[in-house]
Amino acid sequence: MSSKPGNASTREHGFTLIEIMVALLFVAIGLVTIIQVTSAYVRNTAEIEKRLLAGWVASNHIEQIRFEAETQRLKSGQKLKRVELGGYEWKSRAKLSETDVDRVYLLEVEVLIDEVGDSDKYAIFTTAVTENSQ
Repeated sequence: MSSKPGNASTREHGFTLIEIMVALLFVAIGLVTIIQVTSAYVRNTAEIEKRLLAGWVASNHIEQIRFEAETQRLKSGQKLKRVELGGYEWKSRAKLSETDVDRVYLLEVEVLIDEVGDSDKYAIFTTAVTENSQ
């Protein structure tokens, strides 16, 4: 017995509309997930870049204080320094504290992005410095 077009025994092969909609739903969920992961990666990379640059700013500030032997100036309070690096305006604060050892001080440098309302400290370095004996 041969099948004629329109006969009930003839079966079409293909996807139904429901199957296509379910497949598109899975593709859409996959694309949204990829976009979210990529976005988080970009944010994390930018944050790492800021922390690296802040570390450089703090390190440079410490070395400048050591080179210029600024302990007398720092004893009177905090020293604020502004610097531009990597497309950001940085604010670096140095604070000197006394220790139990004569002429040895504890130097703490905090680095922030110099923007209104930005209070995130991207780097805090602490080291010991000696007083200039001149």
